[in-house]
Amino acid sequence: MRWDSLFEDLESQLQAQLEAQFRDEVAENIRIERATENLAGKLRALTGRTVQLQLPGSVEAVGTVGPMGEDYLCVDAEASNLLVTLRAIRRITVPRSSRPTALPRPEPSPVKLPTLLRGLLRDRSQMRIHDGHGELLAEGTPTQIGQDFLVIAAHPRDEFPRESSITEHSIVPLAAIGWISIPRGC
Repeated sequence: MRWDSLFEDLESQLQAQLEAQFRDEVAENIRIERATENLAGKLRALTGRTVQLQLPGSVEAVGTVGPMGEDYLCVDAEASNLLVTLRAIRRITVPRSSRPTALPRPEPSPVKLPTLLRGLLRDRSQMRIHDGHGELLAEGTPTQIGQDFLVIAAHPRDEFPRESSITEHSIVPLAAIGWISIPRGC
């Protein structure tokens, strides 16, 4: 009878040690996971949620996080759609009440920035291109997307980019782009 209580006591001590060791391992794994997470991974977890982005030049944009690639993020804002390079983001604020409207994507889209811009070129989307400091680089409709640059035809906002309405062409290196604003309805 004494043996039974001794073994029960030893087994409960061993079980408590194993549970404590397991909790310590889980906590350590969580610390490692959090320490190795990058910005793109954190943003993927925000897919479908409303966020406030602080961009260079004291620009703030509020919108829903949409698809993202390796080095860019799409945001559906109230007045426009934004294509933001990750390097242009200064701060991200997530309202406590923000709920996801879509399931997060486990991996970034394989679509590279030049490919996405070619899609906008096909749509003849008017856009405003800002640099990494918030300065407006160009405004108009893209006419060419190269490997590391794009060409924007400047024209009056209420006109189509016809030869007679184009006032100039701007060549913008892709590396200079901070974000692109595409007005809704364009």
